[in-house]
Formats: sequence, C-alpha cells, structure tokens
Amino acid sequence: EDACANVKCRQGEWCNQGRCECLDTCASDWNNFDRKLCVDGNTYRHECDLWRNQCYCRTGDSRCGGETFNNHRANDDAVIKYFDECRDLTEMCDWEQQEDSFPIRLGIWFQELLRQKWSSGSDHPDDESLLRPMDSKARAATSKLMSPSTMDRAESGVISYWFCELDRRNKGSLDERDLSLLYQVLLPSNACLETFMNRCASSGSISFDQWHNCFDVPR
Repeated sequence: EDACANVKCRQGEWCNQGRCECLDTCASDWNNFDRKLCVDGNTYRHECDLWRNQCYCRTGDSRCGGETFNNHRANDDAVIKYFDECRDLTEMCDWEQQEDSFPIRLGIWFQELLRQKWSSGSDHPDDESLLRPMDSKARAATSKLMSPSTMDRAESGVISYWFCELDRRNKGSLDERDLSLLYQVLLPSNACLETFMNRCASSGSISFDQWHNCFDVPR
C-alpha cells in the first residue's frame, strides 16, 4: 500500500513514506520558465524556489534564507509583489507628470475590465482573473453599472465595486495582501501604481472612504 496515497503536501514539499518533507531541489522543468518574481524586495528565479524557502523557514531547516534565496527568510505570509526582477519602482515613476491622470486612467481600466467580465458572464470557479466568477445573479446586480457613461472617469459605483472585489477577507480596508493580485497584473509596467496606493493609504491600509477619495469620486 502506498503510504503517500492519501497525503496532501503543501507547495514546496513532497511526500516521503507518508510524511511531507521540504523539496531539496526544484524539478528541472522549472528552469525552462522565464518567470522571476519579486518578494519583499528579493528576486526569486521562480515560484518553486519561494515555496521551497518557505518550507525551510517554516520547519526550522538550516537552509532557510540561504544564499540561493539571497538571504531572504520567507514566511508563509510572504506576498509575491510582481513577476519580474525587483526594481526601484520609485525611480521608474514620474509622479509629478502622472498624478492628475493616473487615477482617471486606472478607474477607466477598472470600468472596462468589469464590462468585459460582465459581458462574458464567466462563472467558472477556476477563472483566475482579478474579478471573481460572475454568475447570472451577480450579472443582474451589476447591470446598472454597465450603462453607457458620458463621464471622463469611472463611475462611483464601479470604484465601490472594485473595493469590495479586492477586499476578499471582508475587513473593510485594503492592505498589501489584498492588493497583491492587482500589483501582479500591473507591476512593474505601471510603476506609479504603488506610489498611488501608498498615497491613498494610512497606517498601511486603505479604507473605503480613502479609496474613493483617491479616485476623486463620491461614495
């Protein structure tokens, strides 16, 4: 009988005689992926290295935060900031030039993405988009947001909708973990996104009111 048949190990682990152990190395297939990622200002070659390091740190393995991982001690709360080498995004962002137009452009992007999602009516649970699966009930509830707009910026309802979508833990505020998927989609190519979000935040999180103020739309 296979001792591992009913054992489910975490990412970065493998089953050895019925017990989950940290991977010593990543499968060679990972070397075929050009998929670097930035975590806490440290660049990893791929997700497997991050998972492996998290396992080492979680289990007290001496390999935790070794040279392979740029001396970064990765706990289970480590968030992938974006998929690329870590860069100084502040140097890539000309905020003085972008300040007036950035919230408008981001809001319009939010509106168009919601419109595309609404039109497709995707309700597949494996849909890995920024917006959660939208069944017929959700589409009906958001239909009023789909009416043609004459405004030069996103409607207030759209901005509210996105806050609720990003607040998947229902805390009433957004922190770095809540924004992680948005960052992963838009960074580093939209380098001013982080500056924009940091200016919205107070004490490391963004409230519902602050979110609307950042986009200069009423609640």
